[in-house]
Amino acid sequence: MAGLWPKEKPRPTQSEAEVKVYNALAGGLPSGWTAWHSLSVRTDEGSEGEGDFVVAVPDRGFLVLEVKGGLIEQRDGRWFQNGHPMALAPRTQAHSFAKKLVGRLPSLPGMTIPFGILTLFPDTPSSHTPSQDNLRDLVLTERDIPHLGQALAARLDQAFPEGFVVPELPWRQKLHDLWGETWIPRVKLGHKKEINAEERYQLDQHQIEIIDSIAHNQRVCIEGVAGSGKTVMAREGAIRMAAAGKRVQMLCFTDALAQWLAHSLEGTGVQVATVPRFAAELLREQGDLDRLPATPEEWKEISLKAAFDALPLLDERPEVVIVDEAQDLAENEWLLVEELAKEARLWIFYDPAQAFWDDRPLPAWVEQMFS
Repeated sequence: MAGLWPKEKPRPTQSEAEVKVYNALAGGLPSGWTAWHSLSVRTDEGSEGEGDFVVAVPDRGFLVLEVKGGLIEQRDGRWFQNGHPMALAPRTQAHSFAKKLVGRLPSLPGMTIPFGILTLFPDTPSSHTPSQDNLRDLVLTERDIPHLGQALAARLDQAFPEGFVVPELPWRQKLHDLWGETWIPRVKLGHKKEINAEERYQLDQHQIEIIDSIAHNQRVCIEGVAGSGKTVMAREGAIRMAAAGKRVQMLCFTDALAQWLAHSLEGTGVQVATVPRFAAELLREQGDLDRLPATPEEWKEISLKAAFDALPLLDERPEVVIVDEAQDLAENEWLLVEELAKEARLWIFYDPAQAFWDDRPLPAWVEQMFS
């Protein structure tokens, strides 16, 4: 697990300063350290926080690196970015996030994981290093970027509090889990022309970059217009996770798409079905269904029955649930998806403009998850 995450490139960001820091860490992270770009947490009370970089330092704890681009200055106790007053001091932002993060990590009675805070200003010359409030040793500037790993290691004594012991708990693994689980992207795909049969399996560079950037996330919601490649991306994600040894279940709305996906995914280990037919198969396996529903009313109830009668008896649930055509699922079908994906990775692909019905919005639990 040691090293820099993501492995290939930073998570999508508009901050050129964060990209500079990512590249610097990629070229010189001290041995045994682990760093994560863009780690977000949500507390039980609903408040959120985001750390630009979080670094696990063995036998010390974790560092929060607050990154600010542009010219950063401190004058008369106030902070300025490119001459404009900042609403919060950089260390104040980082400290607020660090406290939230500590609350999500394992602890022992009277012992929590120690943390330190450093601020990085990659565009600020060293001549502008703040000297007030004993900050000089806690700020890294433009000159530190070429040897950032060494600069961080040299400031550990100043960054971490004295006298704290790191409890022997799986806190680094928890940080990694949080990095994957709590960054919940809601991606909108731009419009592109319809793809023909020969091109249907091919991803363009933009789609590949999106798949790469969300590969480790537990919760993903991708909205795209017709022809933008939602199904191609859903299929690619399913193939990748099945190849990694995961049990993958793809669900969709129409039989036509289910048949095409099943054919194109043959031999990959990915299971494909419409939500109602998946529900029917669950009930049949449990001995609760001797025939397929014959009326729309019977089909309407089958997902609800499967969610409450068949799922609790299922020995091996899928580890990954991917839903395509999500804009057309009915309330009962969403109940089945919700129960099925409680402990599974859930990726949702949808286009509200393609909905067959106007009264089938995404359910509240999905909207809340991605809001």
